[in-house]
Amino acid sequence: METLAIIISMRIAHYERASRESQALRKNKMQAQSVQEKVHSQMLKAGSKVYFFDVKKASNGSNYLSIAESYTKKDGQKVNNRLTIFKDNFSDFGNTLLGLKEYFQ
Repeated sequence: METLAIIISMRIAHYERASRESQALRKNKMQAQSVQEKVHSQMLKAGSKVYFFDVKKASNGSNYLSIAESYTKKDGQKVNNRLTIFKDNFSDFGNTLLGLKEYFQ
């Protein structure tokens, strides 16, 4: 009976260790996926708002544009908004912005 108890406790310890290792691997994988390589970055201050233009490399190797807007509301709450433009849509997005330029002259 003691041998069975020892085997069971060894199995439990093995499963607990494997579970901890699996959780650590998942956490590391998620952290690695959330870190994209920045290719280029520019910042624009416009009054009380700050805009960040970041060209990043996606996991498939292609670049994309991330535009972030950051400001603080009157009540002190910080607001962050983000827009992502992928390589396939970048040309159309840019052309649309250029087409709107005439309305700001």
